[in-house]
Amino acid sequence: MKVTILGCGTSVGVPALGSIGWGKCDSRNPLNNRQRSSVLVQKNGKNILIDCGPDIRNQLLKTNINKIDAVLLTHAHSDHIMGLPDLRPFFWPDKQKIPIYTNSDTLNKVFHSFEFLFIKQKHSPDYFYPPLDIFEIKNNEIQLGGFDIQVFNQNHGNIDTLGFIFDKTFAYSTDVVKIPEENFSKLKNLDLWILDSLRKEPHVSHAHFELSFEWIKKSKPKMAVLTHLSWETDYNELASICPKNVYPAYDGMEIQI
Repeated sequence: MKVTILGCGTSVGVPALGSIGWGKCDSRNPLNNRQRSSVLVQKNGKNILIDCGPDIRNQLLKTNINKIDAVLLTHAHSDHIMGLPDLRPFFWPDKQKIPIYTNSDTLNKVFHSFEFLFIKQKHSPDYFYPPLDIFEIKNNEIQLGGFDIQVFNQNHGNIDTLGFIFDKTFAYSTDVVKIPEENFSKLKNLDLWILDSLRKEPHVSHAHFELSFEWIKKSKPKMAVLTHLSWETDYNELASICPKNVYPAYDGMEIQI
């Protein structure tokens, strides 16, 4: 299994627009240049995308892949779904719809935001065919592209988001501030856990460094990578305080499991 961190930034990216800019991040370090959070998981020629934010076109161009077998969405915030229309070229060659999987709340919000991607509209030109399908995840486990994927709920302030565990080996948990206690048994002794860690100070909807370190100590993965990093989080400063086998993410980071 190969995991590529396409983007590891917070909702506005780093640098942010306006006066915030690079914030506390050293602009001379390219590892501080962060697009919106997304991950590509690959095995046996299958490509599974987790989240599809507004930077997805530039992110996927660097991978040189020619198909997306499925997309998993953690939730419906704009930095995780606004790139869905950019997936249309993957549909055009073979006219094979790309399946999107998520929970019922996210499904409804995505469908109403991008109805034209799923249902042909009366005003659509004859040549346009909806390129995506969307499906509700109803069980705690799904089989997808040769992966056995466990699905669990986690809290992101005023909403829940989805976490995913691939083949009991790799877990992805972004946009989370609380993890139900019963889920830690699923997160034990993974090879890799990529998890939310926005900044040093506590936040109402994202984990901060100390909380992320606490979760990692509890679950004991062989390797942990911190993602969804803000302009307040300089790469080198975070790397200097990370426990053993814990690393800050950077855009384009590839991990072979």
